[in-house]
Amino acid sequence: VMRFPESLGVITCPCVLHDGKPVLAVSHAGGDWQMYCRWDGHDFNDHEALRRDFVLVHVEHLLSKDPSLLQLADLPEDMGAEREAIGQPWIRFEDTDD
Repeated sequence: VMRFPESLGVITCPCVLHDGKPVLAVSHAGGDWQMYCRWDGHDFNDHEALRRDFVLVHVEHLLSKDPSLLQLADLPEDMGAEREAIGQPWIRFEDTDD
């Protein structure tokens, strides 16, 4: 089974970290790992909000809540994945930093 790097930090939203929402959207664009509740729930163009709201956590923190995230440990750089709910299949797509 593929694993994430041991010291990996992941950018996540307060919805996942504090509100217990599941990770349904993952990005590995530009080599950075990002795991969010959804894409449409956040304004990724508002840099002030991004700086204020998003946090860097150790990947194990998210894996402890949802071990199914391990299915994405082999996600190549500049790819993303999303799913409708926990237990649903991940749909992978090209995801480059613009």
